[in-house]
Amino acid sequence: MSDIQQFLLEYDRNKREASQIAQKSATRLTDGDLKLLKLIEELGEYFNSEDVAIRVKSIAYLAEVLGFVPPKVLSLQQRNLLCDFVLSRTEDGDGIGSCAKALLALEERGKWDGERAQTIMETLLANTSPLRQYKQQSERYPVLRLIDALLAKYRDALRTLHDSQPDFLSRFIAYFDGEKDPRNLMLVFSILRVPMTEWNIGADAQDLFDAVFNYFPITFRPPPDDPYGITAQDLKDRLRECISSTADFAPYAFPALLDKLDSTSMNTKRDVLQAITSSVQEYGPRTVSLYSITLWDALKFEILNVQEEDLAEEALNGLAAIAQTLSQGTSGPLNAYLRPIIKECNEHLEDAPTKQSQAAARIVSKIANVSPDVTNLLLAGILPTMFTLFQSADNMAKRRGLLEVFVQLIKANIDVYGDWRSTGSAGASAPKGALAQFRDQALEVLLHGLETSPVNNVSYRLVCADGLLQLSKVRELLSEDDIGKIIQLLHAIVIHEESFGKDEIKESAINSLVEIAHQKPQVVIDKAFPAFMAQLPDTDEGSSGHVAVLEAFAKMANEEDVFDTVILRLKNKFSAAVSQNASSGYIVALLSAILYALTKGSNKLEQDPNTSTYYQDIVLPLLKRTSSADASHPEAFNNETTLDLVGRICNIVVRSQSTEQQEAIASELYTLFRGTPQAELPPFNISAPPENHKTMIVSTHLLASFRKETRLPCEIEFLVSSLVNYTQHSDLSIPVRSASLRQLSLVINKFYSAGALKTCMDPLTEAPFELFHPEKLNPPRIRVIFACLKGILLRSSPVLAKLYPKLLDFLSHPKYGAAIAHGFSTLLQPDDLITKQNHCQISGLHKQKSFALLVPNITQAFREASAETKRNYLIALSGILRWLPFDIVIEEVPSLILLLLQSLDLKGEDFVKEAAIGTLASTLAEKPEVVQEHAGSLISRLLANSVLNKESPTPARVRAAACRCLMLIPDKLKLEVVLPYRRQVCRKLIAALDDGKREVRSAAVKCRARWLQVDEAGDDDD
Repeated sequence: MSDIQQFLLEYDRNKREASQIAQKSATRLTDGDLKLLKLIEELGEYFNSEDVAIRVKSIAYLAEVLGFVPPKVLSLQQRNLLCDFVLSRTEDGDGIGSCAKALLALEERGKWDGERAQTIMETLLANTSPLRQYKQQSERYPVLRLIDALLAKYRDALRTLHDSQPDFLSRFIAYFDGEKDPRNLMLVFSILRVPMTEWNIGADAQDLFDAVFNYFPITFRPPPDDPYGITAQDLKDRLRECISSTADFAPYAFPALLDKLDSTSMNTKRDVLQAITSSVQEYGPRTVSLYSITLWDALKFEILNVQEEDLAEEALNGLAAIAQTLSQGTSGPLNAYLRPIIKECNEHLEDAPTKQSQAAARIVSKIANVSPDVTNLLLAGILPTMFTLFQSADNMAKRRGLLEVFVQLIKANIDVYGDWRSTGSAGASAPKGALAQFRDQALEVLLHGLETSPVNNVSYRLVCADGLLQLSKVRELLSEDDIGKIIQLLHAIVIHEESFGKDEIKESAINSLVEIAHQKPQVVIDKAFPAFMAQLPDTDEGSSGHVAVLEAFAKMANEEDVFDTVILRLKNKFSAAVSQNASSGYIVALLSAILYALTKGSNKLEQDPNTSTYYQDIVLPLLKRTSSADASHPEAFNNETTLDLVGRICNIVVRSQSTEQQEAIASELYTLFRGTPQAELPPFNISAPPENHKTMIVSTHLLASFRKETRLPCEIEFLVSSLVNYTQHSDLSIPVRSASLRQLSLVINKFYSAGALKTCMDPLTEAPFELFHPEKLNPPRIRVIFACLKGILLRSSPVLAKLYPKLLDFLSHPKYGAAIAHGFSTLLQPDDLITKQNHCQISGLHKQKSFALLVPNITQAFREASAETKRNYLIALSGILRWLPFDIVIEEVPSLILLLLQSLDLKGEDFVKEAAIGTLASTLAEKPEVVQEHAGSLISRLLANSVLNKESPTPARVRAAACRCLMLIPDKLKLEVVLPYRRQVCRKLIAALDDGKREVRSAAVKCRARWLQVDEAGDDDD
């Protein structure tokens, strides 16, 4: 049986097998075992068969064979003969798709000349027009690919064909008429865009425009699991490119688009506005000038009468695009366009504050952003009217509305001309005089408004403060004396003004000072710093007036140019306060300000740690004060919260230093420069004086700051054993014990080598410690176990495979199983000291590894556990899942669903419930089919947790989370699954609507509203 016979036999039964037969023929042709002439002779009887199906399949066979033949096998003469032969087959109209594939294959094996490309195009138009006559998409698509290839590779030849034949373009346009398939349309739009952009379309412009605009707006929705991945947005983008491709379309495009702008469909309006913007950007200033006023009249409606916010934004983009395009041409059309805009916006400002005046402000602000010329024309047209209206305004509301417009105009000016630190879109060109003409008047109005308005007129004063800030930023507008006046008023508000309401004015003043410090740092240092320092006494008398001043002062450290000055002043003030025996509250406030300033400026420390003097000036004195026992020891330093602040300050400075610098500090990690031998201090001496134990808090922060290469003050094994003994001491305060346990995690994580980490727990599992001995288990040992594991798991060490099973065995412990279960929530819990910033070793896959080692084993052990201990496994599971991203959990969700549902029944375990609800909500969102069969159990349990139960009350956050999760069910599960529970849910949620907590009420209202929308066909009971 010949290859062609086998191909015909397999074609309908097995396309892949048929393709392999064609490949075999191509191989024979390549190897010379089969001559091309022989192949054509064999095909002859099938090409001439009376059976259409056989003729179509034989063309398909030839196309596939040609597709498998390597380049250079066929000579130019053979390719030309084959090309003529395939073209002749197009006359029958049968197998047109395979003909196109054969032609494409021939072109890929040797480029055609221009005349050949013209012949193919002419033949297609003559024999296959219109293309829609072929009903199968699979037939039309290869033809479109062929034409697309012709236009891509033989542009000049086809353009010559168009130039030489007056009717060519009309026939070309008609060829694609009526195409509806999205995949084909993507090609049609690309094909037609070539003549649109490159050919002289002349009298065919309207036909060409109609050929694409007939598809506007695109309403296509891709089918589920669409293998081609074509979206409606892809089609919209391609169609919009066609509409905006040539200015010849303007007489047809703008009227047609504006007509569709009246549509009631928001999606259609959105598409129209985007198409207008694209067209304006492409058509050029000469064409756009003819339609600019018409477009303004249409687009302004979408802004002045907002239906959807994004539509208003699109309309604003359109207006700005018109100004942008016109500014590329002569000044006349631009002035003509801006004139009615200025006139109408001024009219709306007369009625300020209204929605129309706010819309007018948006219009002016958006258009002013376009270019320097537009900015100056608009400011010159708007500002005189605005200030006249301001002076004649008889109420604060109107004045506020006008100033809001002014602030927006200043921001637009900054966008174009830049501020003191950076240039805007206009580059380095100097700002022109439109805003400068009103500089003095604006400054006086804004200063007067902020200074003299009543304290309770918050909204007006906020606008004034914002206006002063923006005015101070405008490049080359205000002198340093003028900016100084603004700074003086702002710091006067921070220092002297009484608090009112939420202190929005003070907060705005502080933020404005920080922003001005970025623009003009030296002016702020000269004007504001002395005033702030004057308000910070060396000793306070218990007053709290310094808090706002410290807050403002510390925030300025965010600006790099004033960072050093802020830190220096705060450090000096702290030293003076300590020497004057200031109150503990004042000292803590100063330390908090130093910490805040250092945190904000930590980038500056990291940039140049070697030359930093902060260690000598700040860290060393703080450490010495912490450990001192004489009069230099402030009383506030006896407080553990204060010592935590001290530790954090030291941490930020030390962690950026080099290993060599850190080793000088490491030797004093526990002695803290007090001169006492290390062996007499914690954690090596449990019976040390009580005040010495508290310094462990500072030592923990220092240890966290060290690089892993830094040498510790003693052998690591000795330090670990000392810490294990120390943390189990019963007299330790909670902060000291917590700090000591964190030290244990830090030491194990940072300072063991990868090899030593595998055996680091061996000494602790053997005598005398025997941490994992069931009979010696107690709360202190449990805390030590989890602290050690936290350091190990972050490094994804292989030793976890041995340690985790021992820990899981303890979940069935009769006395301490519950304590172990709750400990699991600490394993993956984030810790602000055990971080990469503190040079900890954290594997990117540590969560995945712990999940893989723990969760499947917990699931298995739960099934085998006794009824009394099942609760422990549920608590442990939730403790792990709580800190895991859902993409880690997703594959195991089917085996976890039952456990998660049972977790919702636990009484008194609110964190467990919250974690379970979070995982269930993610499951509903990402993998709802897993939940489908358990819908009843899930809904009943979520309902139980969404309503306050007096016998076993759940916190508001859990009740709200249950409502939010319940709201997902109608959207994610099938209607027939959800429908039976509609009445039950709506009825039981009534109680949640009256919940005492607003968070719960809000979630319940949304949830019940969604369930009420569930279609209950045939049921009359609402």
